[in-house]
Amino acid sequence: MFNTKRTNKFFPLDFYGEEGSWRFIIRAEHPGEILDAMYWRAYVSCHRKDFDLLHIATDKFNYKYNYSSSDSSEMHYASGAEQLRVNMMGPIVPISVFLKTLAEQQGKWIKKAAGTAAGAMALSASPTDQP
Repeated sequence: MFNTKRTNKFFPLDFYGEEGSWRFIIRAEHPGEILDAMYWRAYVSCHRKDFDLLHIATDKFNYKYNYSSSDSSEMHYASGAEQLRVNMMGPIVPISVFLKTLAEQQGKWIKKAAGTAAGAMALSASPTDQP
């Protein structure tokens, strides 16, 4: 389906996401990861507090953010009419690393839920309840 020569020119393919002033990249390394990267970029943008991308990032990128505020107490170094340009760094997370981390977390949640469910079943099937 894809010509190898042309595919190498396009990959890795970066999908930028943001939540407020915070930006990140989900990176697809090959064509089979494009849909996953697009989906998870959108999901993480909406549910940013559920994911810790900084600890699973393999690289970082720099960007500038124009910070402005109507509250004068937040504007320490600029006059009220000027914008502050803030240099920031965002994480770059390959989708393969993201999915692997997500699967590990899901496995922990399943084990935890299985442990509590088994404990609840053992308590409900106590010998005093049987005839």
